[in-house]
Amino acid sequence: MKSEPSFIARYDWIDRIDDRLAGQLVELVNSTVADGGMLGFERALTPHQEVQFVAALRVGIASGRTHLLMGRVDARPAFMALLHLNGMATCRHRAELAKGVVHPDFRGLRFVQLALREITRRAEQLDVEQLVLDVRENTRAHHLWQFFGFETYGVLEDYARVGDAVHRGHFMAQAVQALRRRVDAPAAL
Repeated sequence: MKSEPSFIARYDWIDRIDDRLAGQLVELVNSTVADGGMLGFERALTPHQEVQFVAALRVGIASGRTHLLMGRVDARPAFMALLHLNGMATCRHRAELAKGVVHPDFRGLRFVQLALREITRRAEQLDVEQLVLDVRENTRAHHLWQFFGFETYGVLEDYARVGDAVHRGHFMAQAVQALRRRVDAPAAL
């Protein structure tokens, strides 16, 4: 019988990005390049893209519209997820999940469940009732979101272009309360 590795994960909602954390976030995003551009990047971020990515995060966090969940194992960046609040008064009940990343070294260790549990808690604190996201069709991420109960409400044929390939994208949604029940259920873990 194979035993699971022993580790202690630490996770925090980040309210400020210093230069050290900026480097860790870039490292985390770059660790996914082998996934074929799933996060919108086909190759490691250029220095210019790094600056833009971190600057946008800093602005979003400072404005209160972006919430960054960061997880570490032994001080190494292990996962991150962004929760973007909707700025329109009539849509404040809805938030977008974006840039959900688990470092390849830490996949399969239930960080997605942990992150979703924390995201549902934060969403409830912020009076968010619905989560939306978009994902490339038939990817590991697409199947993962389906597993956690997100349902497609629209498909875009020309969603992403990687090399010469055109990929369909799914726009998905789920009520925070339904996701809470899923991630809190013992069977989810």
